[in-house]
Amino acid sequence: AFQKRSFRHLEVFGQVGFGTGGWDTDFPNSMLEILRVVYTNCDEDQHFVLGGVEQVPRRLWKDKPKGMAHWPDGTSLDGLHSGAPRTGVARIERAADGTVAITDNWGDRRQYDAVLVTCQSWLLTTHIETDERLFSQKLWMALDRTRYMQSAKTFVMVDRPFWKDKDPQTGRDVMSMTLTDRLTRGTYLFDLGEDKPGVICLSYSWMSDALKMLPLPVEKRVHLALDALQKIYPKVDIKGHIIGDPITVSWEADPNFLGAFKGALPGHYRYNHRMYCHFMQDQLPPDQRGIFIAGDDVGWIPGWVEGAVQTSLNAVWGIVHHLGGASHPDNPGPGDRFEDLKPLALPE
Repeated sequence: AFQKRSFRHLEVFGQVGFGTGGWDTDFPNSMLEILRVVYTNCDEDQHFVLGGVEQVPRRLWKDKPKGMAHWPDGTSLDGLHSGAPRTGVARIERAADGTVAITDNWGDRRQYDAVLVTCQSWLLTTHIETDERLFSQKLWMALDRTRYMQSAKTFVMVDRPFWKDKDPQTGRDVMSMTLTDRLTRGTYLFDLGEDKPGVICLSYSWMSDALKMLPLPVEKRVHLALDALQKIYPKVDIKGHIIGDPITVSWEADPNFLGAFKGALPGHYRYNHRMYCHFMQDQLPPDQRGIFIAGDDVGWIPGWVEGAVQTSLNAVWGIVHHLGGASHPDNPGPGDRFEDLKPLALPE
């Protein structure tokens, strides 16, 4: 793509990307990863969700749908689970009767006809004792070879969206969303209203830039970010607007993540194909049926909710099919249309 461009073009694209973040940390990734994001317009028309995107699972948890087949109207997941999800999973194994047994962190063991796994795939070999018979060697290879990218974010709360103040000399906002080659890499501004506190993501970084932050406490991360931004905006007193305590996250240091999101490397298409198509289980041996995987790292667009939603719909169809059910004839599911829509299979 850059053969006819200068090295400077490559540098600028690495810093700015498509407008929401730099791409130089993604250069080792498969070009297909970049192509899918551009082709599907993932970087376009993004919206801010009040309360954060966690509102989606929280509202699904509280939702009380009507017309359910197995529970009366007014039933919610929250009610079925006594107001809280169960504790973390410690072991997944095939039980003697063919069901899938789940043992939680406190040793409670329960058996299910079908299980859906949505955690990062690395957890199946690090934090969860997983019966190797549940997946084929080829799928284990794909799950273990999944490459998760390091990522770090640091946030501060401010008294108001002061960045919308006008510079008397230029007439422009005194500060804006900032992409830079400095260690902050990406700085994002969240405006909750003129009369409300705002939030600044001082730094959003990936890979080697995120590793620079990994050993540092939150206070040091904030100081480094503020110093870098002060050089970009010398007339803006960001420090004077900060209220509350800052928060930070490095996903690779979180034992429940071990990385932020997948970034497929060249040659990983076959691995992604194995994971994505796993919900089609009619040809699998009995020991490998009844356990399903879903998540953005199973999908073709990692790091975006589309991949999580698509693979979840696939898994739901797979579970219904596994239990003997079927889609409504007027609304065929992904498995019903699989032969028409399946991704291209490359020779092994």
